[in-house]
Amino acid sequence: MTKVSVDDALRLLDVERDTPWEEIRSLYRQRIRSAHPDLGNDENENDLVISLNAAYATLAEATKNGKEPLPTKIPTVEAEPETNSVVRFSDQLDPFDLLLDVSDDVGDVIYASEDDGLIQVLIDGGKRSESILLIQINESKQPVQVLFTLDLQSGDHPINLADLVKRFGEFEPV
Repeated sequence: MTKVSVDDALRLLDVERDTPWEEIRSLYRQRIRSAHPDLGNDENENDLVISLNAAYATLAEATKNGKEPLPTKIPTVEAEPETNSVVRFSDQLDPFDLLLDVSDDVGDVIYASEDDGLIQVLIDGGKRSESILLIQINESKQPVQVLFTLDLQSGDHPINLADLVKRFGEFEPV
């Protein structure tokens, strides 16, 4: 089942953070009944049911099945210090293959295009965190410019981007 964030789950079920659990459960059941593919003829409803189930599962997990309130504060990611710039230069003549090899060691490569200079890596930070690392390679500049960006997909423990970039080798900060 696809994991969604608490905020996305709330939006999908059209409820607020302070909505009582009984009301969330009731709204979920109403939406499932109206969208269930066995009750209608629309094949697209199956996708909605999957999304609704994922949203409800996320909220149930976050509240321990309604026994605890939803977290009121969204975790913030601390800004990285200037010395840990995410834009790096590489002296490699063909950095794509090198970065792709290291990407396989860091996580699961979910997209790679040498023509576009893009590598996308799913990083599993344990049961509390999952992130997507995007590596953009600009070979039109010498030395080659490599931009690393990290997007937290789920969980509340972001991965330190500077530490992750160090696993790709020695780069000079821009």
